[in-house]
Amino acid sequence: MRGVMSVIAASVLMGSAGVMGCATNPVTGQSQLSLVSESQEIEMGRSQVPAVQQSMGFVADPALQSYVSTIGMKMARASERPQLPWEFHVVDDPMVNAFAAPGGFIFVTRGILAVMNSEAELAGVLGHEIAHVTAKHSVAQMSTGLGAQLGVLAAAIISKSDAVAQGAGAVATLFTLKYGRDQETQADQIGHRYALTQRYDVREIPKTFMTLERIGAASGSASGPSFLATHPDPGNRVAKTQAWADTVSSYAGLMTDRDEFLTRINGMLYGADPAEGYFENGRFLHPALRFQFDVPSSWLTVNQKAAVVLGEPNGQAQIQLSGVQQSSPQAAMQAFQQQQGIQMGSAQNISLGGSPGVIAEFTATPQQGQQIRGQVLMVQHAGTVFQFVGYATAQGWGSHGGTVSSVLRSFRPTASNQVFQRARALRVVTLQRATSIATLAQQSGGAIETQALAILNGVDGNVTLPAGRRVKTVGYR
Repeated sequence: MRGVMSVIAASVLMGSAGVMGCATNPVTGQSQLSLVSESQEIEMGRSQVPAVQQSMGFVADPALQSYVSTIGMKMARASERPQLPWEFHVVDDPMVNAFAAPGGFIFVTRGILAVMNSEAELAGVLGHEIAHVTAKHSVAQMSTGLGAQLGVLAAAIISKSDAVAQGAGAVATLFTLKYGRDQETQADQIGHRYALTQRYDVREIPKTFMTLERIGAASGSASGPSFLATHPDPGNRVAKTQAWADTVSSYAGLMTDRDEFLTRINGMLYGADPAEGYFENGRFLHPALRFQFDVPSSWLTVNQKAAVVLGEPNGQAQIQLSGVQQSSPQAAMQAFQQQQGIQMGSAQNISLGGSPGVIAEFTATPQQGQQIRGQVLMVQHAGTVFQFVGYATAQGWGSHGGTVSSVLRSFRPTASNQVFQRARALRVVTLQRATSIATLAQQSGGAIETQALAILNGVDGNVTLPAGRRVKTVGYR
């Protein structure tokens, strides 16, 4: 947990500028339904930048941010929509993902940078996201969804277990989950063209999709990494992107820029940052703030900048921890009960391992939806007041209320002798002698396993790499 909770929502207000009509798609030249003007599109996308920054955060490396932006801007300015206020941001998230907001606002995670091995691969991913914007895919989907409900706000609220599973990627799914397979194929093909126009070796692009497939297989997840979850697979992407690459008449002069890319990501944080809290052995632990609480077995878990979220697997209950602005638990509880639609039970003062708090049950009836029941704890620890709230449907409270109460009351300081996980970082090294991936993993001191290191370098786990080759490894900070 790394900040103050905010709910990400996108809305379109239909006024005179939003009259239903058709517009020409700048990429295909075809007419398509459009309820959103370009100025509205830009405003919607621009509003997502601070939302993503607050919810997920941007990598605090100006040089890396500038590097990614420079590559993206070259392609965007040469696209069919160069006039958009293009922005490119590296998101401080370990998930392997990239996403685009309307109007030209593109985001890539440090997680996806870590698994790529050349600037040409990065250009392929950025080109794909640029294509979603230039082809107006998100605008087309919003227009279709809003066609029957003019004047209604289009909103997305993180509430069900599937959204909890996406976690920090929920900002991305606000738009990308609505893309269809045809749109994904089109974005792949347009992105290929954008990268080739800038003289990138497009034979690198299939490698990205091979890596994504390997990550999915290694995790045992059907959906694979977040990029594939938020970008529906239109088919065999490896074969398709390779087939497009095979049509290039000459590769002479095309760039991979592998060394430049590796230099740029050298030293980048790898995986989750334990200093911001992590889940381990049925607990959530926060090293910097030195608190912990229990996590129910089998529940879905997400640690965002904005909050820590736990979700019952079937979407029947949710628990969330976030910071609040009030200076005492009592003031925070008073602010909570003053919210519209909240009916509070009697509050009880409580001490959790020496941290003072106030706990109470409540019921709430949203403007739309069924009544919920819940319990809220306001607890003061390490100079901060935290709101720990859990809820379920009124019908489901009997099954899940006990679990919610148990989790909330498990909040406590960590033991003075608690040993915390250490942060890891990418290290780019030049091999002095032929070295196997297994040996490199052993030399990491437990920072990374052989299979994961092989995926990072885009090679098989049993390969021996030659002397003089620059490779990625992982070490403790």
